[in-house]
Amino acid sequence: MSIDTPHQSSPPPTGPMVMVYIGEDDPTRGDSHGFKGIGQRMAQKLNGRFHYLEDRHLNTLYPGLRKDRGLKRYLEEHGKPDIVFTRSSYAHRMMTRITPLMMIDLVNEHISSALLQDDTLVAHHLTPEIFDAEGKKFRENYPDIKSPILAVMMVHIWDTPEFAEKIVSKCAQHEEPLTVFICSSRRTESPHYTALKQEIEERARKKGLEGRLFIEGYNFAEEGRKENTFNPYIGLIQEAEHILVAGESVSMVSEPLAAGKRVMVHGANTEFTQLKRKGLVIDFSDCAADTRFETPRVEPVNVTEDVADRLVDRFNAVAKRTQSTQPTENPGWLRRTLNKMFGL
Repeated sequence: MSIDTPHQSSPPPTGPMVMVYIGEDDPTRGDSHGFKGIGQRMAQKLNGRFHYLEDRHLNTLYPGLRKDRGLKRYLEEHGKPDIVFTRSSYAHRMMTRITPLMMIDLVNEHISSALLQDDTLVAHHLTPEIFDAEGKKFRENYPDIKSPILAVMMVHIWDTPEFAEKIVSKCAQHEEPLTVFICSSRRTESPHYTALKQEIEERARKKGLEGRLFIEGYNFAEEGRKENTFNPYIGLIQEAEHILVAGESVSMVSEPLAAGKRVMVHGANTEFTQLKRKGLVIDFSDCAADTRFETPRVEPVNVTEDVADRLVDRFNAVAKRTQSTQPTENPGWLRRTLNKMFGL
């Protein structure tokens, strides 16, 4: 989900300043969602200020300035951050020079692995309130969808014909109407999305499912880069009865689980062994083709709180140590401190 404006938390700004700087990175990617969610929760727990920035925000705030100079101007106006989340190379160099007490530049899975010893669930920014709001937007943008929804969250698919055949075969077991909504991601190539949609449509026609099986979709490669277009991803999670993640994406598994929905996975490299034992994830290959889609509701699972708690503990420890000593300006100090914190 794109963020339309730079976000700053409301007063009182008595605690540390937490900055999430996405920079030139894609705000819809899982790592961006993770940074935003963790940063917000840390700011709340520390009674601090939260700032969220993308490069396009700097272009709006400081037109004509290079992005590094725009970022420098922003910091001059709002102060030096104590905690920084960024994967931007030039922001990383700048932040290292001003020595924040904590800087996180790891991908989501590495953060979970280091702090929770588990990389099969990752942090994100989603809350029940966000799910509800996006669900309403989804219904406003797709008012013609009246039937239960199978959401196919698409990353990559290499066995498109077989995958489409199994989807349609299972859909055919439903006597009531059903909608298959294919939602591609930023990593999905447009031809792959088109091929899957066409395969499902053709197989549905051959099985005589017209009027009973409806095919909808969102092609991120075409729609995601346009201004003022609705990205249905979060709302689809909220409104879909069944969730099927096609390809490798830990974020796409973690986010539906936060909404209390079991996830079917297909073609993932991650094993999700513990999640499968808990009944939170099931392989699509283990779902019989001649049975209906069945998706039991589960207790919502969200590790964002745990990740934020552990980082708050580490931040407080670093802040306490630096009260009696002046941090060096040597960038190596920061890297060694983080490496020690994360056990890297």
